[in-house]
Amino acid sequence: MKKTLILFLTILSTCSFAQKKDFKVIGYFVPNIPVNDIPFENLTHINYSFAIPAKSGDTLIPLKNDKSLIELVKKGKETQTKIFISIGGWGIGDGGGDDTRFHKMAETPAGRARFIENTMDFVMKYDLDGVDLDWEYPDEDSPSADQYVELIRDLSTELHEVNKELTAAVISYGKKGGGVKKETFEYFDWINLMAYDDDYGPDYVKAHSPYSLAIKSLSYWILERGLPRDKAVLGLPFYSKRGMGNYGPSYKKLLEQGASPYDDYHLGSFYNGMLTIEAKTELAIKEGCAGVMVWEISHDTSDEFSLFKKINEVVNRN
Repeated sequence: MKKTLILFLTILSTCSFAQKKDFKVIGYFVPNIPVNDIPFENLTHINYSFAIPAKSGDTLIPLKNDKSLIELVKKGKETQTKIFISIGGWGIGDGGGDDTRFHKMAETPAGRARFIENTMDFVMKYDLDGVDLDWEYPDEDSPSADQYVELIRDLSTELHEVNKELTAAVISYGKKGGGVKKETFEYFDWINLMAYDDDYGPDYVKAHSPYSLAIKSLSYWILERGLPRDKAVLGLPFYSKRGMGNYGPSYKKLLEQGASPYDDYHLGSFYNGMLTIEAKTELAIKEGCAGVMVWEISHDTSDEFSLFKKINEVVNRN
């Protein structure tokens, strides 16, 4: 542990600041607010969430109502904000964390080929800028880890040939991250580190996304796994949790209930206030990361306590 920390601090001290024009601010968008309410001026990328694979895994279920995605793409072009489709998610359709659909798709070359073809059709239909694959998670000790490499290699080839990008959402650290093999890193444009939800395990309530978890996540992926720093995007939560996997109110709701925008705890709910978001953004910049990512856009305020505004304040002063 001490050796890892020393190595991490050494890297931190020698990195140059990320250039503002290259630093990404990515927000996941669940279509539960109007597109016009999105703070496009504070975002470089938006991941529309989610496209869900069918039970066979090799095709995507058509969106029930694609109006918001069409509006999002139109607004994105007007504001020079890139729009990605995020495929999968924790609640993929068979219960939280049941990724059977991805496993079914990936286990055969034919299944992977159909998934890639269908995904490319989706991207071209809506004129998207890229794909964010949110498979939670390929397994380290099963064939799915190697199948994931094959899938990512072939999908990235198809996307890059038409000037589109490929990213993924991965766990903050630990064994479940092992299913994303190092061989995939060259194929991704960047990887979104979900440095939150770390409140499972011991039978006591704890913060799910403290500053220490940001350091631990970057250390795991960069130092232990070999992810290039300029492909690491640090995830930030705009929501709270009450420990042991129990979700609490969004940052916006917490402030409406009387929470302080500068604290990280309110009446049993752990969250990231402005000071912690500022510190994590500074960390990502100084570490030479590709940017920061947020789950999710609607959880922020639009006033002077906006976390997106705080992120951009930090980016602009560096």
